[in-house]
Amino acid sequence: MLHLVPTHRDPFWVTPGGGLDEGETFEVAARRELYEEVGRSDLDIGPCIGERDIEFTWEEWFVRQHERTYLVAAPDEFDAVVVDPGIEPIVAAAWFGADEIRSLDEVVYPEGLAELIESALTDADS
Repeated sequence: MLHLVPTHRDPFWVTPGGGLDEGETFEVAARRELYEEVGRSDLDIGPCIGERDIEFTWEEWFVRQHERTYLVAAPDEFDAVVVDPGIEPIVAAAWFGADEIRSLDEVVYPEGLAELIESALTDADS
């Protein structure tokens, strides 16, 4: 996840992501965004664990988007990095499990991410 400290709101954590480039599927975009934002092209994109339509403001822009969240497993030695600091107000990157997400002081997006992860892992074990 990425830790953002924008100028127009309190800091928050968010999963890597962004818009679809022309012709991209959500899965291809997820792989590209992982590479662009945390420098990893070797992680498998797992199942879609959540979907939502959301509207919000970002700086002076109104944003309306359809989001899909994918479960991505990382090796234990995973070292999350911020690939290009300065383009966005990203100040840190980290990989979290559900319990760690619940312990964070800042808001995490998408909301309910810990529960989405736990549900997906429970379904996989069934």
